[in-house]
Amino acid sequence: MSIITTQIDNVAIKLSNLDKILWPEDGITKAELIQFYISIYPIISEHIVGRPLTLIRFPDGIHANRFYSKNAAEHTPDWVSRILIDDISYIHVQKSADLVYTANLAALELHAMTVVTPHVDQADTIIFDLDPSEEVDFAELKVICHQLCDLLSTIGYHPHVKTSGSKGLHIYVPIVPQYTREQVFQTAKLIGQTFVDAYPIATLKISKEKRQGKVLIDIYRNHQGQTCVAPFSTRAKIGAPVSMPILMEHLDSIKSSGEYNIRNAKAYLDEYKPWKDFNNLRSPIVGITPSVSSEKLATYIEKRDFTKTSEPSADISSMVSKGNRFVIQKHDASNLHYDLRLEENGVLTSWAIPKSIPPINQIKRLAIRTEDHPLKYLDFEGVIPSGEYGGGTMWVFDSGNYKMIKKSENSYKISLHGEYIKGDYSLFHTRENQWIIERMDENPVSPFYQKITGPMLAEQINIVPATSQYFFELKWDGIRTTILKVGRKITILSKSGRDITEQFTDVAEKLADFDAEEAILDGELVCLDEKGVPVFSNIISRMHSKSKSAVDLSMRNYPAVLYLFDLRYIDGRSCTSLPIEKRREWLSTSTKISERVRISEAFDDGQALFDGVKALGMEGIMAKRRGSKYAEDRRNSDWVKIKVRTLIDVTIIGYTKGNGDRSHLFGALHVAQREDKKLIYMGKVGTGFDENKMKEVLSYLVECPKISKPIREAIEEEYNTVWIEGKIECEVQYASLTPNGTLREPVFFRLKEE
Repeated sequence: MSIITTQIDNVAIKLSNLDKILWPEDGITKAELIQFYISIYPIISEHIVGRPLTLIRFPDGIHANRFYSKNAAEHTPDWVSRILIDDISYIHVQKSADLVYTANLAALELHAMTVVTPHVDQADTIIFDLDPSEEVDFAELKVICHQLCDLLSTIGYHPHVKTSGSKGLHIYVPIVPQYTREQVFQTAKLIGQTFVDAYPIATLKISKEKRQGKVLIDIYRNHQGQTCVAPFSTRAKIGAPVSMPILMEHLDSIKSSGEYNIRNAKAYLDEYKPWKDFNNLRSPIVGITPSVSSEKLATYIEKRDFTKTSEPSADISSMVSKGNRFVIQKHDASNLHYDLRLEENGVLTSWAIPKSIPPINQIKRLAIRTEDHPLKYLDFEGVIPSGEYGGGTMWVFDSGNYKMIKKSENSYKISLHGEYIKGDYSLFHTRENQWIIERMDENPVSPFYQKITGPMLAEQINIVPATSQYFFELKWDGIRTTILKVGRKITILSKSGRDITEQFTDVAEKLADFDAEEAILDGELVCLDEKGVPVFSNIISRMHSKSKSAVDLSMRNYPAVLYLFDLRYIDGRSCTSLPIEKRREWLSTSTKISERVRISEAFDDGQALFDGVKALGMEGIMAKRRGSKYAEDRRNSDWVKIKVRTLIDVTIIGYTKGNGDRSHLFGALHVAQREDKKLIYMGKVGTGFDENKMKEVLSYLVECPKISKPIREAIEEEYNTVWIEGKIECEVQYASLTPNGTLREPVFFRLKEE
């Protein structure tokens, strides 16, 4: 027998037969086992130090005789830590030399108690050993593990998962060490029984005959004197697997309980540091009283395959209920609708409402009573796979608390207190699963009872942002519009708030199909040529048609298209605080695409889009910051426009009287930009006009109210200037800015839509 002596923790420790092969198929020796434990000691020590150990020894390798060692042998060195419990002298690790000593004994498995010395009568962990029968595959086992962890989290615990290193999974729950083993066992039994009541695939019965096709939830590891294979312990199985703590988010990706072994475990531990917070997440035992029988959620369970859908499992509904929460979810299933769910007796009483919560009183809406849902549905968002029950995308639309005003078997009177939906509502049963929901109070939540603010405006830059922080759209060369929808009534407003619905009734007809009862939309009206390029003069001509015959003629000659790109409000809630991606999702979900109404497409490659726009002679592109909110009625750098020409949008604030050939027209335009509702003077623009264009511009200028000078700057020809209200915008091409901020070499390009 070869023996070497080495120093570990200032202890002279004798190591024997280091070249002994313990895992023959893998060629792993005792030396490699010892090196593994030395390398992970700082990690494993947090989970085994002070715990009485049962050693399972394999002196001649995993296929030879094995020995269970609870009692430390008489020849155990004095420096090895031990503790006496019920006349048994257990080894317990206090230093790395103790762990190396167990490895030198070829203890290939370390089984630890749920107590820590010296307080061996107080457990600090609850263990659930998930042991599948041969008929249950590992994918099903992972689903059960998720469901049990959801239950534990709902109760108030912090479950941690590890592989057993054999075929199962272990859930460890850190608790405050102030309970006896019997108290902990009874708690585990109550939780386990509640779980198996909800999930017939799980059982507490140990008998192999009674657990065929099931997963044993082994709660008996919590009994007095019982142990479980310790976190990070090796197992005496082919492949040298490790009972490996993992991060919860990695559970779905592992393929078997033996995925981590003596050779790959260290790399995972170094990168992810699983269970590093284990000892900081101890909670007291929670007294639970199951308030819901599994039968109450039987319909919910029956309709879903939890190996396919990401919806929450039913077990979590039978636990901690606060009693007065609600959620409204937007559900894009076979038909777009809303789901109202009220927390009652540990479940969510649920209705599907096809046309949203009524925004004002005296409006009655159909509500379809559906199956009760588990409490975890209060914050569920996600995609239910196509083909599954309720397949489609679901979002949380609003949530909060509610007050039950009055309830009977066939009616509810409730007061909702959500972030957006607030008010008193009545729900009453009519027949079968059909109910009616009606608003009872007279406090409207709709913005249509207030002045509609202007749309979000973009800043202008000259270079396409080369960053993934933005996505890109075409800058549609048309009329910026705000669309109001109430029922099937559509109002189309220009940027200045002018009602132009009568000029675009063909578009309004199609907008009536937008799938919402109330909405405020943001978009741009354009007229396209045969290549799909906007023709600005045509859309302006349509907007300024006044008589019915002129409107009809322009509609035939210049068909309009509305490109929608944002959603400001829908069915009772403002969307301005939502990230732009979600606003666009909700917009696309509700828009019925037609020849008159389309969604403005988003692109990732801004430079390629800009180059394409430039080749087509179009105006430019928009860049919009991902995750950004909607800033109503102001310019914001989250949206920027990049024009093909060096153009700037300015407001006409005055003009000089004409001389000579222009005596019957005007001389030049005074222009400014608005910044936080202040006017920044940009100079005079006197070129870029022919006589017809000047006449057109003048016809607008003379209609504007005359005012006193609106700026402080001293300017040229002030004596010869007529100041007007800043209601007219135009585009000006320029070379650069002067040092004092005015335009150098400005040339009039065109009027904007107003």
